[in-house]
Amino acid sequence: MTLRIGQKPCEHGRLGALVCLVVTMALFAGCQAPPPPATDNDDKLWSPEPLTGDAAAMPEGRDVMSRMLEFLTAHEQLGFEALVTYEAVQESGQMLHFDMVQRMAVHQPGRLWWTTLHDDATVDSAWFDRGEFTLLRQPANVWGQIDLPPNISDGVESLVFEYDLDVPFADMLIGDPMEVWLGEDVSVDYVGEAWVDGFWTDHVALRKPGADLEVWIRQGEEPFPVRRHINFTDENGAPSYTARYRKWVTSLPDDAVTAFSPTPDAERVELVPVNE
Repeated sequence: MTLRIGQKPCEHGRLGALVCLVVTMALFAGCQAPPPPATDNDDKLWSPEPLTGDAAAMPEGRDVMSRMLEFLTAHEQLGFEALVTYEAVQESGQMLHFDMVQRMAVHQPGRLWWTTLHDDATVDSAWFDRGEFTLLRQPANVWGQIDLPPNISDGVESLVFEYDLDVPFADMLIGDPMEVWLGEDVSVDYVGEAWVDGFWTDHVALRKPGADLEVWIRQGEEPFPVRRHINFTDENGAPSYTARYRKWVTSLPDDAVTAFSPTPDAERVELVPVNE
């Protein structure tokens, strides 16, 4: 049996049947690696704190983005949870929306774990351990394993472009994030300050060939992205992607990125590329 890992079991158009705010988070209890520690920010979601800065002194959009990128790439360890909504254009031309929840733990330079809970109740869990990549799909209880380059950047690039796999936060893990986000073909504008999910953020708009992007970046000493929106302008109907990030951590527990161990009844399948 073979599995083209970029394809979901129940596809709705190109982007597939995704996302899961409507499915209980209790399904995560079955994952073999623990999520990053949670920090509860719900008590201040709708209570904006007064702005203290000079409203007339707006920063440059590129400076805000550079600060976020430098902060994130300075940490060997990162963990987060993301609530994601995708749009997918159907053959009829109708735009449909799908949800998923993703949790990820990154331990540079060579270890990575994530799990994705889709809104059709399927769960994909993935382990990348110095070049050994394993994907487990539930409830089908099938898994496969392939060898990739040993570092996260090259390994994730192969998963995205050869296997068409949806890797969370991929554009922060492949190559040089500064070039990806702030290269010569990218225009950047500062939009303003915005209260998002309990934080004052700097709202930045970016345009590059094939995509219009917006990023809301937390103000203060920890400039994590809080929300991100992308319109894929070269695709039919310009479908969009929105991610809301929460529970950021920069220090992971020792067991956050564990080795994969299949259950006795799990079926091993061959993982094959989608794009060869």
